[in-house]
Amino acid sequence: MNNKKTTRPFVFLAITVIYTLLITFVDRQPVGLEGTSVGFSCFNTKVRDAVGFNPAWDKITDVLMCISFLVAAYFALRGLISLIKEKSFLKIDKELYILAGVYVLIGIIYVVFEKIPINYRPFLSPGETEIETSFPSTHVLIVTTILGTGIIKLKKIIADKKIMNVITVFSLIVILLTVIGRLLSGVHWFTDIIGGVLMSCTLIAAYDAISARASSKD
Repeated sequence: MNNKKTTRPFVFLAITVIYTLLITFVDRQPVGLEGTSVGFSCFNTKVRDAVGFNPAWDKITDVLMCISFLVAAYFALRGLISLIKEKSFLKIDKELYILAGVYVLIGIIYVVFEKIPINYRPFLSPGETEIETSFPSTHVLIVTTILGTGIIKLKKIIADKKIMNVITVFSLIVILLTVIGRLLSGVHWFTDIIGGVLMSCTLIAAYDAISARASSKD
């Protein structure tokens, strides 16, 4: 297997850990709602003041996240069909198990940063009475990871290159719109969105490396 593919997850993980530590300790000031502290406060407040709050983009990114949930449901359905057909968990595509593991890790990351908040959101969304945690951006983490790993897996399933190119371009557009949309919505600090991207890159690289190793053993 390609050595770069093997080392890439560790590189992204190291960058993500260092970045998270910087967000936790560098230029941390009580500039958030209710006096909550925010890392890189000077930079983040300038972006917040320039962007403001846009509930329309908040709703748009909710729809984009639903698209990623449909992709995850598709792979879950493939696994279920395989189980019904083969009547054995051992005969299910190994890469589907690896995908499931990635999805579980997304959930673990969400819970960890809910329990150990780094930043809280800069604005309250309509109807909310309590401020929510903001780091990392859950929308960016979910959409980027599910669609990113989905592209890798679908390339091994779909033989038609034209169809795969359309799927790839569509997925990348959804990812880009989610990242930009979460920024324009104003519900996250800029650095929280970058955190979501870095964590997604780590998970995608890990899936790519592990699935490649699993395939080479078949």
